[in-house]
Amino acid sequence: MKSPKRWLLAAFSMMMAALILSGCMPVGMPEKMGPYKCYYGDVDYASVLRWNDITYMDNNDGDISGLKTGDRIGKINYRKADHQCPRNPMQNGDATVLEVGTPLYAVKGYKTSARLMAGERLYEATDNPSAQTMNDLLDIEGKIKTVRFTSGMDGSPLKDFTPEASAVFIREYPKLKYIPFDQLSKETKQWVGDKYWLEIEMTDGSSRRITYNTMFEAFHPSCYATPELARLVEEQRKLIYVK
Repeated sequence: MKSPKRWLLAAFSMMMAALILSGCMPVGMPEKMGPYKCYYGDVDYASVLRWNDITYMDNNDGDISGLKTGDRIGKINYRKADHQCPRNPMQNGDATVLEVGTPLYAVKGYKTSARLMAGERLYEATDNPSAQTMNDLLDIEGKIKTVRFTSGMDGSPLKDFTPEASAVFIREYPKLKYIPFDQLSKETKQWVGDKYWLEIEMTDGSSRRITYNTMFEAFHPSCYATPELARLVEEQRKLIYVK
């Protein structure tokens, strides 16, 4: 079972996508100095990097033992945590906590727009201005093994979708229209409403956490569910409580 602290941090990070894009959650009071924001006090950075105008976040819970590293594509050139007045927005080659010089690699079987390896850690795209669909963002079409509900408290598995429901989700989810989270956040009144936590498991053993908002029938990574998928999620949720 994954530790509650790590799971809650991952869940909170997903919900705070707007802060993730800037890469920090300051504890101290920020002040403006020139074009940059200065922080006085502790700053709790989510582990984020930016490459080719895409923002990636550390997948700190998934099993990546089945993934293979591809070609080296670059390195980290700037670390926000090293600066009291870090530049914002992040530029290509910037990271929040990764050390300067950390090498970046492709992940075999995935587009670099969806996944990168930074050192020995997997980073997954959270924001891509060129993406039109969820598959453009995540590169998961034909790679999903199953879908399951997980606990919002500690990330432990609750129940897999039935094979029939998984087949529908696997077919339809990659087709959904991608919507930048800041836009979805405005349309959903800052993501209010009850939420379900899900996990997409890939055929290579890695996984991707997603959240479903029941009030707006929306997912994060950010897109709206079709009526068919909304019904499917609700039907599968009820099966958790069937003895």
